[in-house]
Amino acid sequence: MDMDIVPHTETEKESESFSRSEEASDMRNVKEKMLFRIAKSNAHFKHQQLGESDLTEAEKLEIAEEILGKGEKAFLARFWQHLSMEDVVYFSNCEDDYEVNFYIEEIKKNCNTHFCSNVVKNRRFEAMKKLEYEGEYFSEEEMKYRDPYLYEQLIGQYITDEEAQKKIDKSDLRFSTILLKHMDQLDENALYKKEKEKEDCQMEEEDTSDESEEEDIEEDAAVEISEEKKKDLKAEFTRIMKERFLSGEDKQFDYSSVDHNTDYDDLEVLDRDEEEKYFDS
Repeated sequence: MDMDIVPHTETEKESESFSRSEEASDMRNVKEKMLFRIAKSNAHFKHQQLGESDLTEAEKLEIAEEILGKGEKAFLARFWQHLSMEDVVYFSNCEDDYEVNFYIEEIKKNCNTHFCSNVVKNRRFEAMKKLEYEGEYFSEEEMKYRDPYLYEQLIGQYITDEEAQKKIDKSDLRFSTILLKHMDQLDENALYKKEKEKEDCQMEEEDTSDESEEEDIEEDAAVEISEEKKKDLKAEFTRIMKERFLSGEDKQFDYSSVDHNTDYDDLEVLDRDEEEKYFDS
């Protein structure tokens, strides 16, 4: 009878050992994915001197792992804003700790779809105001670069030669600057051509060669409109570009740097959202 029990016990031990090994392996995978995600984020890793080169992903990964080695609290305090729900499981064995649990709850709130819908809108709006204040992102030149075709339709075709000359920046005529601007112009031209071809295909109109020549002549001729109308069209262009930003349609913008960043939270708005959420539940 004892002989029957021994192999059964050994099998259970082997099974438990395998289960623990598999669990440890899963946790290592969670840790690796979490650290790699942090390394790719715009989180703050260390203070750098002026002119010091940016940290590489490998260096960020090493710093993140070093901070995690100091303890879960230190890691969460530094990086919780950049963690997702799939990372929370890594800290499951520390949930009894008040500080760890606090950060876990913040992560859950940050990732909660219902709560995030309003939070993200508010954060993007605050980010947009900041970008407007800084002046570059929503400058006419930068918005033109992002959508040259729309710019041409609403603004560019009405710019006179004299106005075009005034827009040329003559303060920096270094070769490197001229070359970079030329490369930007090539990108603009390529994007403009792509958008124009898309619209031309949608129009489905057959033009004769004579009509095409007349159109070319018309396109080359300066179209004159009032200054008031120009201001209205410029305002419309800016409005469209702002709406795109808020909708998350600016493909080159890193929305994760805003959507998961509590620095952009308007506390009064958040309190109002929490209050409405309470009464709706």
